[in-house]
Amino acid sequence: DVLRIVIGNDTMMQLSENGDDGNEINFLSSCVGFTQIEPTYSSGTTNVDFRFSNKQFLTFGAGNITTLNCIFPTVSGNFVLLLKQDLSGSRTVANWKAAEEDESAADGSATVKFAGGSNPTLTTDANHVDIISFYWDADNEIAYGVATLDFQF
Repeated sequence: DVLRIVIGNDTMMQLSENGDDGNEINFLSSCVGFTQIEPTYSSGTTNVDFRFSNKQFLTFGAGNITTLNCIFPTVSGNFVLLLKQDLSGSRTVANWKAAEEDESAADGSATVKFAGGSNPTLTTDANHVDIISFYWDADNEIAYGVATLDFQF
């Protein structure tokens, strides 16, 4: 079984049920994008809700973040958070939390598991950006994180 989405004379996407070979979605010569959302900063708990987009851009406000709470959807996937220092810089995140789709603490691990076993040391220069990439394992409810640091402007 195949479902093709054709616009004009271009096949934009094809969904195939391939039996024992697995199912497939092929975007052919199309690209896939996400709307970038900007979460609301809070010095207490800032929610980054990946149920609404895989891409988020958060700028620190006038202080540190005590808890950055990442809320993930019911499916496994890759998610990206750009975290930008404000004009003052020197901002940090104390706690990185992982929540499942109903906003409760993730059963597998209520905290994000970062490479090396400890939270990243963020770049603290004013206006610099760090990129935090997550793999959300929805089956085991564990968020794995990796930081790519110090993008300068």
